[in-house]
Amino acid sequence: MAIKTIGSKKSNKFFKAMLARSREQKNPLNVTFEITRRCNFYCPYCYRVGGFRPRQELNIKEITAILRQMADAGVLCVAFTGGEPFAREDIFDILECANRCGFKFNLMTNGYFIDENAADRLKDVNINKVDISFNFLSPAAFDKFSGVKGSFVKVKNAIEILSKKNIPVALKATGMTLNKNELVALSRYARNLRVPFYLDAEVSVCHSGCGDFSRKHSLDNAEVSFLMKAVYPEMFRPGAAVMRIKSRARSGRMFSCAAGRDMFSVNPYGEMNFCVQIDYPRYNILAEGGIKSCWERIKNEINRLNTTKDYICVNCDIIKYCTHCCPGRAFAETGSFNSCSEYLRNMALERKREKEIPRDQ
Repeated sequence: MAIKTIGSKKSNKFFKAMLARSREQKNPLNVTFEITRRCNFYCPYCYRVGGFRPRQELNIKEITAILRQMADAGVLCVAFTGGEPFAREDIFDILECANRCGFKFNLMTNGYFIDENAADRLKDVNINKVDISFNFLSPAAFDKFSGVKGSFVKVKNAIEILSKKNIPVALKATGMTLNKNELVALSRYARNLRVPFYLDAEVSVCHSGCGDFSRKHSLDNAEVSFLMKAVYPEMFRPGAAVMRIKSRARSGRMFSCAAGRDMFSVNPYGEMNFCVQIDYPRYNILAEGGIKSCWERIKNEINRLNTTKDYICVNCDIIKYCTHCCPGRAFAETGSFNSCSEYLRNMALERKREKEIPRDQ
């Protein structure tokens, strides 16, 4: 969720039209590309603190080949992420290739390596937006969380450099027990810079660890509700447009997101997956027929899962209180898509209890 969106009404209308065409033709439009899992930070909610074991990552020739195949398949938007993308010495070669392919592309980074020179090079390659993780406004807390002394100053400087150079930048924070008292101040800092602020209220369970951190530091429903109202007050004023989230689980579809409809992800080893949270099904793009072939297999696998007859969410007694119903979260927690995430179920139970409390109490 963000304070504001980036892009004009004209461009938003164009991308809506492209999305409609993509879904009609069943072609991919959006891709998240993990170009590395290396990082200079040691954030405790990352897979690096779990069972992560490095593998041989794609080289620039292989990444270039995949990007060209993506363009040929009709992909329009690419988000480059990691790990830390700047951990790759060839990061600008990758971005220049993306620019030549005509993609609208973003970069998700911790910001540590962005200085004046790097910002100028980002502008030269026509970067659409730079997303920077910014979880703390306290320098000491920031440095402790990243595990790198002086990281707060480096990242804050990067944000302000990009902002001054009119390079679109957005700040992203994950709501946790560790930073819940700083999130409102973070959103105000972003407003003062006139940049978007995205708050993810859920600590994701990554595919190779960090489950203990998620269980210990995730916010409960009351904390999430309070923070949303405090960070985004304009959404809760009288007369404001209400954003309604409807569960599709009753329809029997396991996946109601964009995975397999217009979106997929690629990991640093050239494997196509549903999304970055789901390290599955790992179709090897360069060894198994290319982007188009693997995309057809992704769609078939999503369709197979969507026809699961005993889908656990369909007859759940608290489904109307579950606003997420994410099989990816369930897979990360349990290893099965057809299971219930303990975190999401607890959040739904909290909402149920709140609804059942008489209004005069």
